[in-house]
Amino acid sequence: MGLTVSKPFRGRPILFTGAWLWLTIIAPAQAEESQPERAKDLRYGWVLYEYHQGNAFEALTQLAVAREQGGIDGHGDHPALVEGGLMLSWGMTREASRLFTQLLGDDGTGSTLSPDVRNQAWFYLGKVFYLQGDHGLASKNLERVDGDILAEANHDLFREWIYLRARLAMMDSRLEEESELASLQMQLEDTDIWSLYLQYNSAVSALAAGDTVAAEAELQALIAVIDESTDSAEPETEREGLLGRARLSLARLYLRANQFEAALDVLGDMPLNGMFADQALFDYAVAAAGQGRPRRALDALDTLSNRDLFLPWRQQVPFARAYVLEQMNRPQRALPAFEKAADHYEARIEALDNIRDRLSEETLMAQLDFSRDSDGILTDSYGRLRVQPVDFGMAEVLASETFQQALAELNELYRMQSFVAERQSRFESFRIMLATREQQRQIRIAQTRRALENQQADQWQLLHEGFREKISSALSDGDAGFFMTSRQKALRDKLDEVEETLAGLPDDATTASQRATYQRMRAYFDWWIADDYGVNRWEAQKQLRELDREMEHFQAQRQRVETLMADDARHDELARRIVDSERELATLGEEVADALGNARQALLSQVDSMLVAQQEELNGYLLASRHAQARLADQLFRASQRAGAGAGDE
Repeated sequence: MGLTVSKPFRGRPILFTGAWLWLTIIAPAQAEESQPERAKDLRYGWVLYEYHQGNAFEALTQLAVAREQGGIDGHGDHPALVEGGLMLSWGMTREASRLFTQLLGDDGTGSTLSPDVRNQAWFYLGKVFYLQGDHGLASKNLERVDGDILAEANHDLFREWIYLRARLAMMDSRLEEESELASLQMQLEDTDIWSLYLQYNSAVSALAAGDTVAAEAELQALIAVIDESTDSAEPETEREGLLGRARLSLARLYLRANQFEAALDVLGDMPLNGMFADQALFDYAVAAAGQGRPRRALDALDTLSNRDLFLPWRQQVPFARAYVLEQMNRPQRALPAFEKAADHYEARIEALDNIRDRLSEETLMAQLDFSRDSDGILTDSYGRLRVQPVDFGMAEVLASETFQQALAELNELYRMQSFVAERQSRFESFRIMLATREQQRQIRIAQTRRALENQQADQWQLLHEGFREKISSALSDGDAGFFMTSRQKALRDKLDEVEETLAGLPDDATTASQRATYQRMRAYFDWWIADDYGVNRWEAQKQLRELDREMEHFQAQRQRVETLMADDARHDELARRIVDSERELATLGEEVADALGNARQALLSQVDSMLVAQQEELNGYLLASRHAQARLADQLFRASQRAGAGAGDE
């Protein structure tokens, strides 16, 4: 009776970011701009692709990389909004809250996002904190929502927002909250499913406060409203589920007050194929036994015993059936029923002992049937794994939120471990690439050295130095002949030939005339050489300077080639980065392995605690069954003794 119902939110809540990315995609990038039809930044498109593939971790990684590379252009504050949603999907609610507060501002006006998007951002953040049980932060974020804007943009979210605020007000005992609760309830129609859930929770709150009269009135009114609104547009399964729970709660309220007839009337209206049929059958048996109708109680227990599923809470059925037979004053049938119950409890306790002894991750996972597709294990709209127990004794612990969270965390850690292993496998490829690159580099170095040898660089350097020394010596000596041009050198050679020819001729008038002409020519030549000395010297020095520059360039290039061949800084940097990355990835792998061990231990501890609790409960039923056996055996023995004594007297 103390169970509080929280509305099973339809759609895809922010806890798994589906609705969140719906906001970020359909809303305009700026308050005054139209919606972009496609991603303007390739990195942002890659982030959205990873999200839609269900890879939240990869999407967060892409956002981090994009931020390090200068951020995403063309989408305003949307990437930060997406990052906040992805943080929520990983349970990083505090970090997401800080990001949203920094992005949107405390008053919700600190962003260029449209008011509608900002409004729904606060709503989903408040909803996540409500689901996590942090009512203070939930209330703080929900109060930032503008109800008028939300009602106009999405009326379904507006109704849900009213429900969440009403639930928070219901949990607060202050007087002003009671008036706020009444005001909020007035904003919902009586037949609205959110209003019905509020009414049920109001009954539970009244019962927790000890006001059974108010709780009974609330439950009766709730049942009447649901019965009258069967034509509502709300899903019938949801209303039928709430109706069944309300009837079951009302019946148990009557049972606590020993109003068995009233409990039977309520339970009699519940269908045998409903989601609460098993609990209703057992409560019906209790009510019938209390009313003095053991036959009805036995029929209900027999029906319950024939059900295929056997949840832990139904372990009491064998004992209850034997107990009803005893109350019917049928000890001959009750005694074997208690014996059968005791045998059942002993077998179940032994089975639980065996399960505990063999309990490991492998045996635990063997008891769980996961729904899968080509991308891995499927999840529901809350981010929980879609899993069914093979052994329905696991149903109770599997239904707990802590177990579901631990199971989801274990699955995510295995995905991260697989991600790390896949990245580590790539390092071998990187090493092969580096080795191939180094091999190709050595081949190119050998080719370059052969090319340098063919250039005879040292010989050219010697020739250059010799030429420089000759020019320097000629400059020092003022040797004009050294700087003669090719034409002048050719003329000098002709004059030398003429001089040699004239020297071999006899001395006569003709020869004397020729020699005089030669002397004039030689004098003119010498004057010409002396006159052109400055020009020729400058030309030679110019050519020397050009040769010096070319030789310096040649030597610089050669030195650069030698340096590149001696040292490959780029190769060393790549190798260093690979080593550093491998070290960081190894550290991350160790952290993931440690987290996996802790998550595995937490999961097994929860299962072991559940098994221990079941054993303790079964031990109680076993002890009661043994006591009942002894009591009935003694009763039957005494009856047989009395019957034997009566026959002897006759």
